[in-house]
Amino acid sequence: MTRGRLRRWLGTPFRVIPWYVWMVILATAAWFGRRILLIVATVLAFHPIPIPPLLQPRPESALEARMQDLRHFEHVPRNERSMTPEMRARFDRRIADIRSRAATMTDAEFMLGLARAQAEIDNAHSNGNVASMVERFPHLPVRAAFLGDDLRILRAARGYEDLLGSRITHIGGQPVGEVTRRFRDAFGGNDASFRVVAPLLLETPAYLNAVGIPGDPIEVQLERIGEAPKVRLLEAFTPSADARWVTPGALPLHWRRDTATVWTSLRPSGDPLYLQLPDRGYWRRPLPDQNAVYINLRTNIDDDTGVSLKAFVAETVADLRRHRPAAVIVDLRFNPGGDYSLTHPLMSALGDIVGPNGRIYLLSSNNTFSAAIVSMAFAKQGAPDRTVIVGEEIGDRTAFWAEGWRYKLPNSGFGARYSTAFYDLTNGCTGLFRCYWGAFFLMPVIVDDLDVDIPAPLTFADYVAGRDPALEAIEQAEAVRRGRIP
Repeated sequence: MTRGRLRRWLGTPFRVIPWYVWMVILATAAWFGRRILLIVATVLAFHPIPIPPLLQPRPESALEARMQDLRHFEHVPRNERSMTPEMRARFDRRIADIRSRAATMTDAEFMLGLARAQAEIDNAHSNGNVASMVERFPHLPVRAAFLGDDLRILRAARGYEDLLGSRITHIGGQPVGEVTRRFRDAFGGNDASFRVVAPLLLETPAYLNAVGIPGDPIEVQLERIGEAPKVRLLEAFTPSADARWVTPGALPLHWRRDTATVWTSLRPSGDPLYLQLPDRGYWRRPLPDQNAVYINLRTNIDDDTGVSLKAFVAETVADLRRHRPAAVIVDLRFNPGGDYSLTHPLMSALGDIVGPNGRIYLLSSNNTFSAAIVSMAFAKQGAPDRTVIVGEEIGDRTAFWAEGWRYKLPNSGFGARYSTAFYDLTNGCTGLFRCYWGAFFLMPVIVDDLDVDIPAPLTFADYVAGRDPALEAIEQAEAVRRGRIP
């Protein structure tokens, strides 16, 4: 091919396609390129990978292993952007204290010391991972969760099924509230998020011993309705490797049970909506009697059904726009977070969907965390006067640090994360390398508050009876609003 022919061949697209079409193509490429560059820059700016000490020799003693972990732990203040000088000073004092006592501490005392140092950051996203803290230790043969003010046994190992539903009032002769408070300084954030994870430590004798509750077996005082209080000595055991850990806050979802040969779950009577479709992380159902739609979002990541959350959101928005319900109920009570950009198209559109006379009901609990909280803010920002929050306090403050990276210490197995991006859902955020660019540039959000408008906690009595106090409260509110109840 001659040079002239080559020029004509290469120039064909420019002769065939008009110049203004090329301008549109270039503008479109520039727009999407901008978003791609912003995403790449955001990952680099807010998700740097920590570089721990390299080539550490195999520890020859427990003390050397702990000292290696403490050297590894030094990367936390280098990467945790939320730390103030005062926090750093308290963190350093905690580490110095651990180092001075490392030779005599039990494994649980060492792990709890690390968690207390991490808690000086006072940020729920940066807390120690409780599952990794307890997985190496023997565990009591029961699993419990706070329902209302009660710590209730919702799961029991074989041979202890008679304890299901019991209320734990004392551990080691001490009131449950007092024992729980002994762990509070090991976790940053609000009390709501602490209540979700605290039972894991209350069920682990090594950690109970570390805060002054002696013994193994552990003496536990129990109460059941219609029965006299009783004291049981519970001996710790090591669950089999295939027994899946479930966070205490998720225990009421009885379908998330461990291997059937290890644990037996308390099954509530009835079939309330929030417990239905156990294999799905997100689903919806029309409520024709109320001209409403119920949407259950248990996660902000893809579930295992093969339908992506992004596809579910797109389908849900289209369906809602077709039918225009008078009320939309979004249940986020068991949503620990994930990627809020996946639910943004739905949550930000709800105000337009229900119209000026409609209502958006957001169901929250202490389990509602991270991206689930931001998703709530998207909905309320779009319709502040028509959004009603029902249930319990959310599992974090409205100003928090997130993103970052998870880490795990090489010897003890202690795991946590450092956080690099600030969110302030009520006051907004300033600072180029302080505020997360996704929320600052692409999906900005600010609301007055995310306080509960209609308190409707899930109590044990409600749970075991198969009732949903939140949906009952919404039904009552809608009846009043529409004049069905004067």
